[in-house]
Amino acid sequence: MISERMTVEEMSEKYPNEWLLIIEPKTRENATHLVSGIVQVHGKSRDDVSEASRKFIGNAAIRWTGDDTSQEQRPKMPLYKPRNLN
Repeated sequence: MISERMTVEEMSEKYPNEWLLIIEPKTRENATHLVSGIVQVHGKSRDDVSEASRKFIGNAAIRWTGDDTSQEQRPKMPLYKPRNLN
């Protein structure tokens, strides 16, 4: 089941303080600023979202929707292309 495309702001509103695996990411020209995408997996555990990314082949992004200054969470992660290691 694939959800609809959302902006980063919509993702943060719908999934506050969660890690997101975002597929089909759209970026600005410099390819480092995420504009929109489709949330494939979301959750409070970074490890769970990272694990899900290992099973996905294609362009994707992982993003934290909470406060970047939190001592418990790292800042938003850059875009990357996960590889299936199996």
